[in-house]
Amino acid sequence: MTLASLPSLDAGEVPVVTAAQMAEVDRIAIDELSIPLAALMENASRQIAAATRLLLGGIAGRRVAAIAGTGSNGGDALGAVRHLLGWGATVVAYLAAPQRLRPVPRLQYEMLGKLGVPLYETTALEQRALVHQLREHDAIIDGLLGYSTTGAPRGEIARLIQAIFASARPGAVVAVDLPSGLHPDSGENLSATPIGTVPAALTVTLALPKRGLVREIARRWVGELVLADIGIPAKAYAGMAIDAGSVYARGDLLRIIR
Repeated sequence: MTLASLPSLDAGEVPVVTAAQMAEVDRIAIDELSIPLAALMENASRQIAAATRLLLGGIAGRRVAAIAGTGSNGGDALGAVRHLLGWGATVVAYLAAPQRLRPVPRLQYEMLGKLGVPLYETTALEQRALVHQLREHDAIIDGLLGYSTTGAPRGEIARLIQAIFASARPGAVVAVDLPSGLHPDSGENLSATPIGTVPAALTVTLALPKRGLVREIARRWVGELVLADIGIPAKAYAGMAIDAGSVYARGDLLRIIR
């Protein structure tokens, strides 16, 4: 099976959400519907791993790196490489600030440590060495920034985006939910520099597409767009008059055609 063989939907057939709407949906799912964040992260992690396997055309013997920030996207990326490890890949994780990981992503980090996965704090790596290491991988999973990002990437996150730019093979980067550095609503590069947004070959967006992902301006950053069901029920969207009840009728991973 390949990405092209996934069930597909035209972008106009799928509801899209703004960052503010998605934040409220997440809040409702967790606080009102009692769906644990850890369960949503585990679902997301497995879907990202499955999509990465499709991108590579198989995973046994492949080398995959996760690059993680401190929030949920970072946890999703860490969880994804754990699944890929179980399916036969060789994996490694790079973390911008492991000491600042939020509690649920930290669980994913701790699981990788117990499995013996190499874990690197990126601030300890000189840029040339980091780029060299990343070039050895068949795929890089970008879990640096999520949909709540509003300003241009700064500091270590900006440096890591530049490292991904410098190291990635064509077709090798998988973005979690949206490419880091992309505005979730407008689809624009948040940075003044052309290399301020991760250039994804594949974006695995979670629950519903973020509005910016389907805009023409975002195409160069998003690559192939796949929508993944992570277990958020349609009821979580109902208060915003978003009908998500039949989105996943054809499958839980869907290729979105723009």
